[in-house]
Amino acid sequence: MRKVLYIGLSLLISGFFALNYLTAAYAQPDNSEFDYQPTDTVFDQILLTDEGVIAVDTAGYEWYYDFDKGAFVVGNLPTDDQDSRIKRPTHPSTDEIPIEERCTEEKEVRPFERSSVRVGYDEYVDSDIIAYGRVTIKGWVKGNVRSIRKRVFVTESGRVDGDIEAPEIIVREGGIVLGESIETGSPLELKDITRSFSADGIIIVLSFTVFLLFCGFLAVSLMPKQMANFDQCLNRHKVRSFFLGMLFIFLMPAVLTVVMVTIVGLIVVPFVPLIYLIAFALGIVSFGGTIGRQFSLRYLGGGKGMLLESTVGILLLMSFWFIVAVLLGSNNDVSQGFGIFFLVVSIVLTSFPVFAGVGAAILTRFGFKEYVGWKERQEQQGSTPAPAPAPPPIPKAPPLGSLPTTSGPSVATPPPSSRIPRHEE
Repeated sequence: MRKVLYIGLSLLISGFFALNYLTAAYAQPDNSEFDYQPTDTVFDQILLTDEGVIAVDTAGYEWYYDFDKGAFVVGNLPTDDQDSRIKRPTHPSTDEIPIEERCTEEKEVRPFERSSVRVGYDEYVDSDIIAYGRVTIKGWVKGNVRSIRKRVFVTESGRVDGDIEAPEIIVREGGIVLGESIETGSPLELKDITRSFSADGIIIVLSFTVFLLFCGFLAVSLMPKQMANFDQCLNRHKVRSFFLGMLFIFLMPAVLTVVMVTIVGLIVVPFVPLIYLIAFALGIVSFGGTIGRQFSLRYLGGGKGMLLESTVGILLLMSFWFIVAVLLGSNNDVSQGFGIFFLVVSIVLTSFPVFAGVGAAILTRFGFKEYVGWKERQEQQGSTPAPAPAPPPIPKAPPLGSLPTTSGPSVATPPPSSRIPRHEE
């Protein structure tokens, strides 16, 4: 029992620490404009101006060298005179040589390329480009270009005959895009989620998790026999419990109406929703115990007790709702799409214990009565042994004259008297 309490307290403490971390990440301002140069950044041009050193990376972002910090910083130079900066030179032969004559080397790009794709100045791609990383086009692409996670950058000498679809699209002056430029939502990244999620959903999920864990602790500790009857009914009669619970949930307004017209209706009506809530909680606790039992048998090497199994099952079930709260609380379109998917999965997983819990509570009188189905009654009657046959009746003793003679010495019976009675004369 102490181990279970320690495990529950540690999980709650870790959950609150995670919540504080995510809240702090959400409140942290976005300083991406002043980020230092990451290790994987590759500069395409580095220019020396009167104001300082300017660089342009392969993604099209401008950097300047901060001599105080000793590193490149993304953004413009901290000066008001932007016209004094040297204009980035274009390739001298861009306007002179047609792209059909310039791009003569074919470049093959695999579908769904995971790394970055770079089409050189004299290269062309005769197919669509679909990549996870960023795409830099200095040559000619005779198709559509799509980046799932990163940006697409078309330089002054680049040309795309189709559409461009990416979270971010940069087309420099002189670049040609014959199709449409479609900017999709930002990619699904952890930093985007932690900066934009809503903490309200996390708090609600944690509150329900604590409530269900507390209900499971009380039910398993105080009513082990009743929970055994409840689990038996829920596992053996899943369909019957589910549809019966669904019926009574939909008939809840009618139940409240019937209770209100009784003599003690005004007193009992407030307790009807509470009874339904207890049935919901018992159904989730029982279903969580089933999940935890399977998890223990598969990964923990055997059963670990009803209390620990129900705790593990409830945490696994509520983890789906935790994911839903994080994803739907984000402003990211991709994460919200995944959040809707997990929401549907969570609703399907939770609807069974909720409906079946109400049905099992009705069939077992909240666990105080063992429910036996019709088939089980027939099996019990069929397996009852037939009564033993009655013993045969005891035979009556034969008369003495009819007894068989024995082999021993016979005893002569006196003959009947031969004297004839005299008649009195």
